[in-house]
Parts: sequence; structure tokens; C-alpha cells
Amino acid sequence: MKASARHLLAEYSSCNSGFLNDIDYIKELMHAAAEAARATVVSSVFHPFTPQGVSGVVVIEESHLSIHTWPE
Repeated sequence: MKASARHLLAEYSSCNSGFLNDIDYIKELMHAAAEAARATVVSSVFHPFTPQGVSGVVVIEESHLSIHTWPE
């Protein structure tokens, strides 16, 4: 079977918590990543959590991009 894509999982620590809690910044970065990959964006949804954190998904024709942040 020939793989046509890769699944990447990345976990980071000691990141700037201001960026990780900025839903507009996260959304912009995720859409820029899809564009850089030359993917076709179908839809996206992002949700801020209280007191902090963001989860989001960008659905692309080829698959999806997702993020979950825990600034605390």
C-alpha cells in the first residue's frame, strides 16, 4: 500500500501562553498552514475555553488539521 499523506503529532512545552490563548492568532496560523500545504479548506471551527485554552479544527479535502492548547 502506498501512503499518500503523513500524520504528525507534535507536543510542545514552555510556549508563549499569550499566543496559545489567542483564538484569532491560532485560527490565522492554522489557515496559513493549510494554505502553505496547498490544501483545500472545506470548513473550520475554533472554540475558546475558560479560563484559557483553544481547540480547533480545519477540515481540508485531503484530511484535517487540529489543535488543542493548554496555556496553564
